[in-house]
Amino acid sequence: MAVAKVMSTGTAVGSDKKDVWIPTACGMCYMSCGIRVHVVDGKVVGLEGEPNNPQNRGIMCAKGKAGIMNLYNPNRVRTPLKRTNPQKGIGVDPGWVEISWEEALDTITSKLSALKDDPRQLFVQTWEVIGDNYYWLAALAAAFGTPNVMPASSASCGKVIHPMEFLSGGGFHQQPDLHYCNYALLVGTQIGTAARGCFNHMATDYAEARKRGMKVVVVDPISSYAGAKADEWIPIRPGTDSAFALGLMNVLVNELGIYDAPFLQKQTNAAYLVGPEGTYVRDPISGKPLVFDAAFEKAVSYDASSPEVSLEGSYEVAGVKCAPAFQVLKDHLRSFTPEKMSEITTVPAATIRRVAREFGAAAQVGATTILKGQELPLRPACVDWARGPQGHKHGFHNCWALKLVNILVGNVNMPGGIQSTGAAGNTPHRWRPEAGQDGMMEHGGSFLPVPHPTAFPGRDPSEPIRQDAFELFPVAGHATTMFPLVATEPEKWGLDYHLGAVIHTPGNFLLGSFGDFAVVERFYQSVPFALGFAIEINETNEFDDIILPFPSYLERDDFVLPLQFMIPICGDDQWYWQIRQQVVPPPAGIRAPQEVLMEIGRRLGILDDMHRILNQIMMLKDPHRLEAHQSYPIKEIHDRMARSWFGDEKALDWFEKNGVLPIPREVEERYPGPFIEARIPIYLEHYINRGKQLEAVAKKMGRSWDFSDYQALPTWMPCESFHTVGRDEYDLIAVHYKLAFVYGHYGNENPWIDEICEQNPYTYSVLMNTETGKKKGLRDGDPVWLESRVARTKARVKLTECIHPEVVGIAGHFGHWSKGMPQSRGKGVAFNSLMPYDLDHMDMISTALDHCVAVKVSRA
Repeated sequence: MAVAKVMSTGTAVGSDKKDVWIPTACGMCYMSCGIRVHVVDGKVVGLEGEPNNPQNRGIMCAKGKAGIMNLYNPNRVRTPLKRTNPQKGIGVDPGWVEISWEEALDTITSKLSALKDDPRQLFVQTWEVIGDNYYWLAALAAAFGTPNVMPASSASCGKVIHPMEFLSGGGFHQQPDLHYCNYALLVGTQIGTAARGCFNHMATDYAEARKRGMKVVVVDPISSYAGAKADEWIPIRPGTDSAFALGLMNVLVNELGIYDAPFLQKQTNAAYLVGPEGTYVRDPISGKPLVFDAAFEKAVSYDASSPEVSLEGSYEVAGVKCAPAFQVLKDHLRSFTPEKMSEITTVPAATIRRVAREFGAAAQVGATTILKGQELPLRPACVDWARGPQGHKHGFHNCWALKLVNILVGNVNMPGGIQSTGAAGNTPHRWRPEAGQDGMMEHGGSFLPVPHPTAFPGRDPSEPIRQDAFELFPVAGHATTMFPLVATEPEKWGLDYHLGAVIHTPGNFLLGSFGDFAVVERFYQSVPFALGFAIEINETNEFDDIILPFPSYLERDDFVLPLQFMIPICGDDQWYWQIRQQVVPPPAGIRAPQEVLMEIGRRLGILDDMHRILNQIMMLKDPHRLEAHQSYPIKEIHDRMARSWFGDEKALDWFEKNGVLPIPREVEERYPGPFIEARIPIYLEHYINRGKQLEAVAKKMGRSWDFSDYQALPTWMPCESFHTVGRDEYDLIAVHYKLAFVYGHYGNENPWIDEICEQNPYTYSVLMNTETGKKKGLRDGDPVWLESRVARTKARVKLTECIHPEVVGIAGHFGHWSKGMPQSRGKGVAFNSLMPYDLDHMDMISTALDHCVAVKVSRA
C-alpha cells in the first residue's frame, strides 16, 4: 500500500486516496509525545512516533502504541447520560439513562444558576491529562466566581517537587543532565526507565549515558525498573530518605570537606548571618540580610559585599551573636552520623560513606567546560528524586534534604548536574527566574500562568475561605488533598457554606487521587450535583448526576498542553511547541469539550468573562483576542493562539501540517545556572516566619496544629509506619510504585495494556521479600489478605529478592469495580484505598498524603 505524505485534512496531498499519515500528540499520559497516525478510509490503523519531534524522537512506549484500543473501546460514553437512582455510594448502580444534549445542558445550567448568589459553592476539578480543557475549566471557575478549584491530579502530584523547584531551581520539574552526568544517584524515582517527564526521550539519553560510563545508584525500597538498570541498588526503609541525605551531607561537609564554596558564596544565602532566633541578622536601615566580609572585616549587606564573604565562623554584630547559614548547616549536620542514619534507614554506614565519597569525587567541584564558546561550571553528578520521597508525613524534609545535596556541590542548572526544567526560555515569550526579597530566587515561569504559586516568599496564612483550606498552607504549591476533609465538615474549618456542585474532567479522582475510599465517598455524597466528563464510566463517574461524553485524544484538538510548556527537553538544544489535532471525527453525539464549556458559559451569562480570562491565560494579542458576545469553534481559537504567539506565517494550518515547531535553545536557556542573577537557598529563613504566622492563625481558629515541619534546615522525622514496623500486628510497610506501561488510574482498562499486566507476574500481584514470605508461611503465588488500619483487600503475593524485607510493593492504580470498565474490573490492588486519610498522615507543609502504609499480611 502506498503511503501518502503527512496531511492534516484527512486526504493526501496530490492523491485522491483516503490513505494518510497525520501528525498529532499522544494522549496516553501527560507527556504528549509526537506521533503520526495512519488513517485509511476514516479508520485509524496504526500509530508511530514522529521522528522530527524533539520530545520523543520517533519513539513510542507501550502505552502510546495501545492508544488505538482506547479509540475503539466498545464501552465508551457516546451520548449524555442522566442518573436515575438518587442513592450514591461505592458500588451503587446509578441507573443511567441516555438524554439529549439539550436536556443535559438545561439541567447543568439550572443547577449552576441556583448557586450564583454564592458562587463559592461550585467546586471544579480542572486536571486533565490530554489537553487544554484544563484552562477552559479554570476560566469557567474564575468567571463564575468560585475559589474552589482543584488544579492538580492527586494528593501526591507535584506536592513538593514544584515548590522545591520554584525556590531552588526556578523551573517546574527537575531532571538529571544525562548528556554530561557521570554519577546519577536516583532516590525514589525511575527516571529514564519507567516514568517521569520526557519519558521516551529520557530513556534514550539514559541508555546512551550508561553506555558512555555514567554510574547509576538507585536508592529505593523496591528494585523495580530503575534498580534493574542500575550499577547498584540500595534498599532503604520507606520514609527515611532525609536521614540518608543528611548522612551523605554530613560526610561531604564535615568529613570530606567537599562543597562548592564560590557557588555558595555568590549564588546562595550560605553567607547570610543567622542570629539566635534562627532568622537573618539585618541591616537596621535597609533591612537587608548581612554577611561578614573578610576583605572589609565587618558585616555588610549581602549585595554590597566582596567575593570574600565568610561561610564559616562565629561573629557578633551589633551585640547579636551570629554565624553564616553554612556554619549553622555544618553544625546541624554533625549529629546525623552515618552510624545513626544507618539505624534509621537500614542502609549500612559504610555504604553511606562510600556513596558520599563517590558522589563528591564525581561532582568535580571546581571543574569547568566549554559549550558554544562559553566557559561554564561542570558538575557531572546529581541526586534525582521524585514522588517517592515526597509522599510521606514529613515529605518536604525528605525532598529538601535531597535537594540540598545538589546545592552544596553547586550543580543546579549546571552541565552534568540537576536541571530545573523550564527555568528559562525565550520563544515565544521570554522568562527566567528573578531576584526578589532578600535577593532570593522567585519563580520565573511567568510566560504562562501555572497552577502553583511561588514557594518563596510564600503567602501570609489566614483563616480559610476555600474548601481546601489553602490559606493554612503558606508555602505549599496546592492543597488538593484537603478538599474531601474540609468539604465534608466545613464548619470545623470556620466556613459558612457547603459545596453545591462539582464539575470534573475524565480523571478518576476517587480511585487515584486521595486516600481512604470511605472518606472520599462521603465527600462525593455530600455534593448535591455532580457533572462529569467521561470517555468510559469510571468509579468517580458513578457519583455523577450528569455525564457528558469526552472525545479520545485522537478525536480532538488541543494547543496548550497542560505540562508541555513547562517541561522542555533537559540538556538538549531544542525547545518545542506542538498541537494535538483531530485525526478522525468523534462518534456522532460527542462534542468538543472546550465548545461545550463555552456553551455552558454562554447560558450562565459569563462567557464574556471567560473570554477575558482566556485572553490573558493564552496571551492573545490584537487582532486575535477573543471578542465579547462571540462563541468560536475550537480550531479558530487555536489559530488565534498560533498567530498571536508565532505570527501569521505559523498559523494553525502550519502546525496541522508539520505537527511540531522545534526552537533552538541558547546556552543561557539550556544551562541557566551561571546566568541567573538570583540566589537559591541552603537555609529557609522564611519558613520560620511563616510557621509563626500560621501558629497565630491556628490559635485564633482554636485548632491544634503541628508546626514542627516549619524549620529552616532539613531534619528527619518519622512516618507512622516507622513506629509500627516489626513492633505490632501491622508489621510491614506498603508502598506504591509505577509501571512503564500503565499510566494513572485507568490505564489497564485498555485490553493491550491489560494483556501485558496479565502476563507480567509482578503487576497485579503484591511484592514481598522471599525471606519475609517464608517466615509468614507464604509461597509464591499464594492468595493473601492485605490489611491496613482503614481497609482490607485480597491479593496474590509474588515473592522476590528485589524488595526491602520490611516492605510490601503495590504497583499501579488497579482494583477497579466500575461496570463501565469491565476489562480491568477486579484486577490488582487499589493502593490508595489502604492509606489512612487525615491530618495525622499528611505532610503539614505541602499536604502530601503519607504513601507508606502500615499493613499486615496473612494467607487468604
